[in-house]
Amino acid sequence: MQQWLRSSKFLLIFLPIWLFVLSWIRPLSVPDEGRYGDISRSMFESGDWLIPRINSLPFMHKPPLLHWLSSIFMELFGMHIWVLRLVPVLAGTLMLVSLFLFVRKHISEHVAQLTAIILGTNLLFFGSSEYINHDLLLASWITVSVLCFVDFTISARKSILFLGYFAGAAAFLSKGLIGVLIPGMILLPWLLYTKQWKKIPSLLNPLAILLFILLVSPWLYAVQLKYPQFLHYFFIDQQFSRFSSKEFNNKQPWCFYLLILFVSFLPWILSSRFGSIKAVFQNYKQSALLALLVWWFISVTIFFSIPPSKLAGYILPAVPPLAVFLALVINQVLESEYKTKLQVWGLSIFIMLVGIGITTTPHFMRVHQPFFQNQSIFIYIIGALLVMLPLALVWLYKKQKLNYLNYIFISLIVLCSSIPFAVRILDTKNNVGQTSFSEYMTPSTKIVFYNYYFYDVPFLLQLKQPVYIVNQWDIVHSDSASLEIKDGLLFEPQRKKYLWSEQQLQDALTQKQDLIVVSQPHNFATKDPSVKTLHYRNYDVFIFHSNK
Repeated sequence: MQQWLRSSKFLLIFLPIWLFVLSWIRPLSVPDEGRYGDISRSMFESGDWLIPRINSLPFMHKPPLLHWLSSIFMELFGMHIWVLRLVPVLAGTLMLVSLFLFVRKHISEHVAQLTAIILGTNLLFFGSSEYINHDLLLASWITVSVLCFVDFTISARKSILFLGYFAGAAAFLSKGLIGVLIPGMILLPWLLYTKQWKKIPSLLNPLAILLFILLVSPWLYAVQLKYPQFLHYFFIDQQFSRFSSKEFNNKQPWCFYLLILFVSFLPWILSSRFGSIKAVFQNYKQSALLALLVWWFISVTIFFSIPPSKLAGYILPAVPPLAVFLALVINQVLESEYKTKLQVWGLSIFIMLVGIGITTTPHFMRVHQPFFQNQSIFIYIIGALLVMLPLALVWLYKKQKLNYLNYIFISLIVLCSSIPFAVRILDTKNNVGQTSFSEYMTPSTKIVFYNYYFYDVPFLLQLKQPVYIVNQWDIVHSDSASLEIKDGLLFEPQRKKYLWSEQQLQDALTQKQDLIVVSQPHNFATKDPSVKTLHYRNYDVFIFHSNK
């Protein structure tokens, strides 16, 4: 490694700052970032830290740690998108630093540095660190919990054990039972396989368990006291049923997560060699840590592959062991002077294909969309950069101006850095720049979402009152955005006044109430010639009875 990549301090400072700076680039993505960002905004503005709410309705699908942290940061820095993204950025930093410290302690600092580089430039990890949801927060606390328990089996330091239980409690408060189940699923079979079962009683320290209970039970107890049906809904409907039921959305084949992991690590896989992988297994075949890495990856991947409902972020807990394993492999690769053509050219070709894909995307997505025509120059600049820069880096490597690791590292930094800029242009589902209709809003105006909830619009408008949502609520039963809103009525049925039927909308129009109706394009129409209609990229806006 050249001197700047030999510095652990450089890596542990550069990578988090790099993630943080790039988190400013793009607007909120919908639905997830719009949903969770506005829930956090609602918590911050209302001061109700007990109940997460969406459009004033309780949103009890997940625990509130994400929203607690976001609210704290908004209290400190104000209500901005970059403030909301501090949580995933810091969650990614937590995973990166904890994995680095563990590997440095139990393997070597050189491998720890490689682990930080591989994890930081992993495509799934990078994308998740720039994305507001619960997945990376959960995965980071799970990682800390597992590493602390493993370290305790080696060092017997009680402080590490208590830290592991603290991390387990934080994982539970991030996404529920899965934050406890996954560490147990990883650790128990590993302890049995490595014949360390005698250490199991010491891991079940009563005071550490008490700490866990003291951390997680106050929120559960307070919510159950407020809503008697909460525990059944939270544990049975949203935890067990979601895992076992086939009724939820996002159904994917069993191999989905293997494909996601393969693509996210592909740049480093292309830089590896089968002989290096084989050498790692030979050199560490007696190592309990290699057994941990292998079982960690296998158990988590199988676990999340069982339910039919799959989202890419769910598999994040399987990323850390693969990052460490690939660090061991790349360490072997760097010790060899010989590099195959695939190792030299594989990553560059991959990045060039991404660049070509970005350049041609507008021609396949709404080719006549004026938005793309206005942004075409920026799209072509990003594409050209990703096509030309890898060629320049290969040339520098062949001229021995760059060593192999620097060539890979710089290539991936460029690739990852280009993604937020490309998404900023290509993601046309967000509604930034489409809220000029706010000039027609008055204190008495009711905002109506017609047959669709536009997740980022309340945040962009900084709405202080809930919107009215028109839908066929009586037939909303399957897993959907509508159901997650309707479920709030299980806890506060009085909030039904914000969930309108078609007839309620017509009654409001007949009464000549001041309304702004927002609908998907061509999904709503009116014959009233006095209605002002505005057409935006993602919706039409109908302004009824405005005095402006």
